[in-house]
Amino acid sequence: MTSLFALLLAVPVALGVAIFLSQIAPAWLRRPLTYIVDLSAAIPSVVYGFWAFFVLVPIMSSTVEPGLSSLSGGRFPFPASTSLGYDIFTATIVLTVMIIPTIAAISRESMLAVPRIYRESAQSLGATRWEATRMAVLGPARTGIVAGIMLGLGRAIGETIAVTMVIGNVYILPGTIFSPGSTLATVIVTNFSEVSPGSLAYQSLLELALLLLAITVVVNVGARGLLWRFNPQAERDAPRRSRPLGRAHQALAATGAPRDPWALSQSPPWRQRIAGGVKARITRRRAVQWGMVALTAACVVIALAPLVSVVLTAAKLGGPAVVRPSFYTSVPPLGCNPNASTACPLGGIGPAIQGTFIMLGIGALIAIPLGLLAGIYLAEYGRNRFGRVVSFLADVMTGIPTIILGVFVFVLFIYLDHDAALSALSGGVALGVLMVPIVTRASEEALRSVPNSVREAALALGFPRHRVSLRVVLGSARSALVTGILLAASRAMGDTATLLLTAGGSSFWFTSLTTQTAAITPFIFVNFGSSYSNLRTDAWGAALVLLVIMLAISLVARLAVPSPTDAAEGV
Repeated sequence: MTSLFALLLAVPVALGVAIFLSQIAPAWLRRPLTYIVDLSAAIPSVVYGFWAFFVLVPIMSSTVEPGLSSLSGGRFPFPASTSLGYDIFTATIVLTVMIIPTIAAISRESMLAVPRIYRESAQSLGATRWEATRMAVLGPARTGIVAGIMLGLGRAIGETIAVTMVIGNVYILPGTIFSPGSTLATVIVTNFSEVSPGSLAYQSLLELALLLLAITVVVNVGARGLLWRFNPQAERDAPRRSRPLGRAHQALAATGAPRDPWALSQSPPWRQRIAGGVKARITRRRAVQWGMVALTAACVVIALAPLVSVVLTAAKLGGPAVVRPSFYTSVPPLGCNPNASTACPLGGIGPAIQGTFIMLGIGALIAIPLGLLAGIYLAEYGRNRFGRVVSFLADVMTGIPTIILGVFVFVLFIYLDHDAALSALSGGVALGVLMVPIVTRASEEALRSVPNSVREAALALGFPRHRVSLRVVLGSARSALVTGILLAASRAMGDTATLLLTAGGSSFWFTSLTTQTAAITPFIFVNFGSSYSNLRTDAWGAALVLLVIMLAISLVARLAVPSPTDAAEGV
């Protein structure tokens, strides 16, 4: 329910963003705005949820929901709300904010993949920029746009942490959009740590996880299939059927009458009446053009507003914590609320930073070799049906909810080593499983970007093919490979659901790979609603640190490896 509502709200805004950035914005504005919109997708879901808990929920409960209820007179579809903002509508808004960058990015790239000559041909015939976009761009790009919408739906269905923090987590059938509720993912994450392995409740949660896996796999397979079918080269090479001249134009052509609507001398009366309305039509078309420019620019503002609010809120509430050097080397404090005679000490996130990097290192040791080898095979030897299937499945794996990966690794350790099911080792393996498909696809794309002439030159010198792949091709693509690994590490570092189910939790320094371990994202999730002000301040500090790391990695990766569109435009 929340996913479908979020899709209805996100699609118009995302399409407006995609149209503005691909067709309307000037080149000097397009690139920075594209980077900033794409950075929104790099914000961890726990940070979005933390922001929604403190900023969005009060706005919804005090202003938005009462206003909508008064407009509808307290009747359907906006009845009176008693949820204090923790309801399906708030969760819908959060999901909308999170999936707009995904839909916008894929739709933008699909529009940019349409040959420029289509739009230029329409404009040369007198169409405005918006008319050229509507008639010559949206049609050829529709398959990629639909795929982006489906991927956004898959992201919304699988989202766990941000929805858990604002939906109310009441296991009932919601009667209205202002009622609290739950989703498959939130039921799993809120109850998994409270059930005993082997119990009936445990088996029920596993069945819910299988159901969620089936739904997201179907959605992602459909979306990836559409993207794979969207072949810009085929669209580019397809012959364009010219529309026949209208009957009036054919008659004019047969009689040799002039086609200039302003040549009124020696024109029949009906033609003078048509020419008299030309100015009005031109004015109306210009008004529509500038109206669409304003509307799509407003969509960009709507898409960027949450990112600005998240950054400012984290800087304001987490700033007092991150400026202290001890914040990075101390253990979390005991909960305390200050009063006139007592000042509460602020602790730190030292154990959480240590545990995060330990588990990230374990995941990297698993994912980097496997992902690189798989990428080398797919790029150098996988130009066959098996290689295409593996590449397709790796794409699908990147869209599976991380809560499912956490359940999978937890169950695996329950059978292999029960005592290590909640440990740094279990968390590291889960992060490794999360990173493998990302490293695989990034490596494949990086190696495919190396020109074939480089390979052919090395082979002509007598090098065996495996040495060409390992020495020449890897060396040529090392920058893109490092960037892909950094993006995979960034994705793993910002994940919460996986570590909640596998790493456990701790307030102390790391002691063993088989004991529970602290991490940054679980620390934020556990303390986001704490009644103690010093714990909330530390949680905001951790969110700010995580936000800076994620945004820095994403920005460096984007600057180091420009998109194919940027490379083609020479920007």
